[in-house]
Amino acid sequence: MTIVISTEDSVRFQTLAGLKASISSRLDRDFDDDDLADFIYLAEREMERVLPVAAREVTAPLTISAQTATLPSDFKAVRHITVSSNGTWPLSLSAPSSLCSHTGCPNAYAVVAGQLWFSPVPATAYSGLLVYERKITSLTETAPSNWILQLHPDAYFYGALVQAADFIADSSRIDRYRAMFETVIGQMIDESERYRNSGSPMMPTMIGVV
Repeated sequence: MTIVISTEDSVRFQTLAGLKASISSRLDRDFDDDDLADFIYLAEREMERVLPVAAREVTAPLTISAQTATLPSDFKAVRHITVSSNGTWPLSLSAPSSLCSHTGCPNAYAVVAGQLWFSPVPATAYSGLLVYERKITSLTETAPSNWILQLHPDAYFYGALVQAADFIADSSRIDRYRAMFETVIGQMIDESERYRNSGSPMMPTMIGVV
């Protein structure tokens, strides 16, 4: 006998339309679509402020062939940058005023006006790797999902319910959903710390010492 287990609930939570439907269903109330969008946006803004760095880290390849390079569209902050050419080494963060204009192999970077600036100016093309903290891309009708909704839909759900309960002035539900939302965020932070500290114990390294 074949048993079919429905995944409707999990799939529904991981789309914008499903998230909106779930909010209305949980509160047993029909909300205007613009109001639902506001609840979700306010939850996003709070998550943007409190979510841990490790949960946001992603990598992107870099071709360093000029003094500047364009940052990814979801860029929030640099974690580190490495350059490869007969070996791999990290670039140091530098103040924009300290960047030099002569050419050579880059050893420093700065973020200026939404771009990466390198110093010295690369004399040839180098391969690099950018590890960065990504922003939360807002959910819209044209972008109905993102990495938070895919990995942690309950964070969106409870965060939006806090805003919806406040909208209808239901204080008891505000407290309950706030507690649930903060529990999920706390679990995400714990998961982030386990990820960052997984593997062997960290040992100090001394560069240039054999």
